[in-house]
Amino acid sequence: MDEQNVIKEFIAGDVKAFEKIFYNYSRELYFVALGLCRDQALAEDAVQECFVYLWSHRTQLNITKSFENYLVTMVKNLILNHLRHLRVAADREEDIVREIVFANTEEEEDFSSKLDVVRELIDSLPESCRKVFVMTVIEGSSYADTAKNLGIAVNTVKSQVRIAYKKIRDAVKNGTDNDALVILFLLLL
Repeated sequence: MDEQNVIKEFIAGDVKAFEKIFYNYSRELYFVALGLCRDQALAEDAVQECFVYLWSHRTQLNITKSFENYLVTMVKNLILNHLRHLRVAADREEDIVREIVFANTEEEEDFSSKLDVVRELIDSLPESCRKVFVMTVIEGSSYADTAKNLGIAVNTVKSQVRIAYKKIRDAVKNGTDNDALVILFLLLL
């Protein structure tokens, strides 16, 4: 593959050149992503997002060095940003719970078991429902942004959030740890 010519054709909008680039680099990028996150779905998503970005910004590309290094750096940044985002979301979740639980008291007690109950309830949701729920409710993403990021309709996002709330509400009714469930509802508001 004559990389420079293929890149020029790609920048000009040649779909065949884009396919060549994809088939030449996607496997390597997948393994780079997988090595960073150890999550197959996340690695696949990062590679896909890399190529979507590459295609949509092809006319703005200014690659002065290795194209391969450019792609590897892009995938690494996507994975690291995602992992950073998860860490921030988890910290935010714990801060909110801590604030709710300890708003009227000076002494803090171990609330990790209550937080575990909340996480278990969320983790028990079906995967697609959980993704939508976490993005909209926990991370604070709008319905429109969530729909765009997941490639689904806004009404599907609304339905999945409604389903998640119903499943959680049912778990609350059947649960015995009312403190954790109160925390969950306050967290979801």
